[in-house]
Amino acid sequence: MSSDSHAGGLLVKQMMAGGLAGMLADGVMYPMMTVKSRLQVQGASAGFSSGGATGAIYMYRGPVHAIYTISAHEGWRTLYKGYATVSQIAPAQALYMASYQSAKRLLPGGENNPVVHFCGGVIATFVQSSVTVPVEVIRQRQMVQRSGGDSYKGSLHAASRIYKMEGIGALYRGFGLAQMVWGPYNAVYLPLWEASKQTAARYTGVDSVQKLELQWELLSSFFSASCAAAITNPMDVVKTRLQVQGKSNASNVTNYTSAMDAARSIYRKEGLKGFACGMTSRIFWIAPSSMIMFTCFDQLMKRL
Repeated sequence: MSSDSHAGGLLVKQMMAGGLAGMLADGVMYPMMTVKSRLQVQGASAGFSSGGATGAIYMYRGPVHAIYTISAHEGWRTLYKGYATVSQIAPAQALYMASYQSAKRLLPGGENNPVVHFCGGVIATFVQSSVTVPVEVIRQRQMVQRSGGDSYKGSLHAASRIYKMEGIGALYRGFGLAQMVWGPYNAVYLPLWEASKQTAARYTGVDSVQKLELQWELLSSFFSASCAAAITNPMDVVKTRLQVQGKSNASNVTNYTSAMDAARSIYRKEGLKGFACGMTSRIFWIAPSSMIMFTCFDQLMKRL
């Protein structure tokens, strides 16, 4: 078999493994993503003054209180608003993993080079965003709205209404910010994940990361993702606030004109605490999701 055929077969396997692993992770951790979005949009000053972004809509004291309140007042199904978008995560993650693994193989410097990991993550994020940004806009609009009234009736209704009332550009709102969130996230996560696995391999005495026991893969991914999620939370707050606002969203109460305007407004009304909104929920969404996705990816690749 030629090297080109081998590389092509490997790429197909990586896309299959990445798509399945990503969809599984997204589906399992979806409720925590809803909580994260609501806490970030709510703002740090909600419940204390009129400065919070959506203090009049809901006021949660933290992730546990948010889950309880949403379930009690709106029903547990509210935690799964926009769940239909999970099906779109498979092609997005397939693109991500294929782009990252291809970049690692093709970029000069070698597959174990942290600079290659960083560059591969940036490239993969840009490619993946072509699918994930519209999905994020649609799902987050549904996540943050209260039930009833003039709310979106489903993912297709949300997409149609956003397009008709705000144009195609609204579905790609936050595309640049997505690069500024997930680019640095990958810059932290991927090299740290690779280094953590290599450290675990040396600690356990195995001769390669492919022979690591499952618990070490899980621990490496959870630790790396937690660090990356916390560091990149401030920009994610800005991105989420911009993506959920729009005249088609009946629950929207903000009118930021740009990312810089949103950042200034958050700082002025909520202080630095505003940029930490939803950090705990984001960690408890992203870290288990990454743990599930990357560990499943590794396990699927071993079996494929």
